[in-house]
Amino acid sequence: MINLEKISGLPIELTDDYHLKFNPPLTDREPTIVRKFSELMPVLMEQGLKPDYEDRYFVYRAISLPEDEAKVKKYHLTYDVTILPPGKLGAEFNKTVGHYHANIPGKNIAHPEIYEVLNGRALFVLQKMDAEFRKVISVLVIEADRGQKVVYPPNYGHVIYNIGPDPVVTANWCSTNYKALYEPVAQLHGLAYFVTASPHQPFDLAANRNYGEIPAARMFTNKFMSGFSIVATNRPMYIEGMLHPDELEFLSNPEKYAVELSSISS
Repeated sequence: MINLEKISGLPIELTDDYHLKFNPPLTDREPTIVRKFSELMPVLMEQGLKPDYEDRYFVYRAISLPEDEAKVKKYHLTYDVTILPPGKLGAEFNKTVGHYHANIPGKNIAHPEIYEVLNGRALFVLQKMDAEFRKVISVLVIEADRGQKVVYPPNYGHVIYNIGPDPVVTANWCSTNYKALYEPVAQLHGLAYFVTASPHQPFDLAANRNYGEIPAARMFTNKFMSGFSIVATNRPMYIEGMLHPDELEFLSNPEKYAVELSSISS
């Protein structure tokens, strides 16, 4: 059992079977989503694999303390937790399925998202394509440890990998108005790069041959995200978001923060 209360600001623990245990005043519940190996198969580097276990990761949606429920609803927010066990998918590290966010109706910008690593070592792969999902414009790779926060810029597809020996637990704030697009990732069998084990370094990047020409992946850190107060603070992201919900306005109204959001990937 791993106690996540201090790092998350919520009375939650991670069980040995990679589920969350909710302590009072929260009510214990089952995961909202259990992603199966069969759901990951279309986006794997190696096809035809036989799983060593079927349940690959777990997602709990819309977590909040009872006294915060009205505030979360008012600001159209959701706080979710994803648990990604260690392990491999052939040569790849265990990962999430990956998706994009649809553009906000009537605008050319999609909802961004902010993540915080609560446990383990995560690798975030972010990818931007043209409007027709035919050409890769940019690929960003961010390695993040416990306590670090990562902002997904608008219009970037995203996948999380567990590149360490411990379970990765991430929390995210995002707008409840966003719409996930899984098809562009599934059609090309993953993002432009797969993350694999390496004998000489923490990981390797392998190009996805289902794409045409792709740009080199750029490694960077969350220092480019320091323009957002919620990233710069040492408080847990949940606590900071509830103390200062205005710091999360960029999730619902990204066009107002175009300069700050574009600086992340510039």
